[in-house]
Amino acid sequence: MKKLAIANLLTLLLLFSGAAWAQGKPKAERITNGPVVTETTRDSAEVSWSSDSPGSSIVKYGTSPNALNETAEKPWGGKREPNGDYNHTVWVKNLKPNTTYFYKVETGQGLGTGTEAESHTGQFHTK
Repeated sequence: MKKLAIANLLTLLLLFSGAAWAQGKPKAERITNGPVVTETTRDSAEVSWSSDSPGSSIVKYGTSPNALNETAEKPWGGKREPNGDYNHTVWVKNLKPNTTYFYKVETGQGLGTGTEAESHTGQFHTK
């Protein structure tokens, strides 16, 4: 009887510690708004988006939606807004005029989350 009570107690301790660990685990990072292309020129484009935690700001792009082989990025971070989101802005440079480009954004390793978020593929056209 005593062994059974000890085994039950150990089982309960394991369950409670597992539940506490799961609750303390950080949420996966999310893109909360965008991405959007806010400006284009003949040879560049500004891409902006928001995430729910600071992280890397990366734009993968190319002239085919299946070959986003080029990368533009900005250092770690993001500007914190009053609503708690972090805004990311990256200028994609050295583009060809009058060309359609496809892109997606990535925000990686959000502070304390160890996760990354990736957007859908969008497109823009240079002037």
